Amino acid sequence: MEMVEQNISGIKLEKLRQEALKKHKIQRRLLPVCFLVFAGLSLLKEGFLFLYIGQYGWGDAVSTGGLWMLVGDLMMSAILSAVIYVFYMMLVWQKAYDRFNFSFKNKYVLDTIRQLPGFSELRYNTQGGFSYEEMCLMNLIPKGEKVFYKSFDELRGVLDGVRFRAANVFTGKKANGRRSLPDTLFEGQIVTFSTFDDRKISQGFVQVFSKKALSEIKNTTAPLNIQTENSVFNENFVVFAENEQNAFYILTPHVLEHITAFQEAMEGKVYLAFCDKTMYVTCAQMRNPFDALIDVPIAQQRSRIEEDTRILRSAREILVRAAQDGRA
Repeated sequence: MEMVEQNISGIKLEKLRQEALKKHKIQRRLLPVCFLVFAGLSLLKEGFLFLYIGQYGWGDAVSTGGLWMLVGDLMMSAILSAVIYVFYMMLVWQKAYDRFNFSFKNKYVLDTIRQLPGFSELRYNTQGGFSYEEMCLMNLIPKGEKVFYKSFDELRGVLDGVRFRAANVFTGKKANGRRSLPDTLFEGQIVTFSTFDDRKISQGFVQVFSKKALSEIKNTTAPLNIQTENSVFNENFVVFAENEQNAFYILTPHVLEHITAFQEAMEGKVYLAFCDKTMYVTCAQMRNPFDALIDVPIAQQRSRIEEDTRILRSAREILVRAAQDGRA
């Protein structure tokens, strides 16, 4: 990506948004307009066919052949329209949006989060994230293939006295057939907290997965499938561990209740893991946190950044404090 001003003014940033919005509007109209133009040219090209049919009628070799030529021209019109649309999207609109989005993140993300209570020592890197090797060591989400792995929008800091690291992650695998785009295995935000309980250490991995994600995590689970005494929890989650006693030591009744509440708050597939003093937590999300919107004025978008920290706050409030509730 080309260099972007780190201290861009709000006025110039709004101009970038307007530019991206203008190109987006052109993009939405481009496909039907191109098809109508090409189809119109095809109809003019085959104009003799309609004159011939009007004079001699249907059914002979000339009218049939002309009809098939017209069908072929219309199909080619659709293909050419799609090609122009894709090239415009990749080379014009996407470039304009990426410039606006990158500038927006660098100007507002850190400034906004620093004003929220509980956050300190923040570092934000739009192009930073978890490496593929780090992600594999977490035993947290479907691994996918390294060639399709992406991680970005890394945020580090301290939240209510607990050090955290968060980043967006995409994992995928090669699609069946001839499709060039990969099949998505996971898309969302991963958060690691350095401490989940100031008195406990997990001896090996304890993993908690939403049952909705069970088919996707077959190759990442610990060897033992653990059943808890919480029936509501068991209906929604599966637990895997390297040691059964350690699993019950970590997953107290209060923690189980708070994990259930966490999934309800997040609404997506939830993945958690506890190892040593670290807690790993994530939720599948289709929308990328911190991404800017082109159809909302800049002045109204800063409040959305606070909403984009909700997975951090929910995990901190519901999970990290669950152990404290259990001791109260």
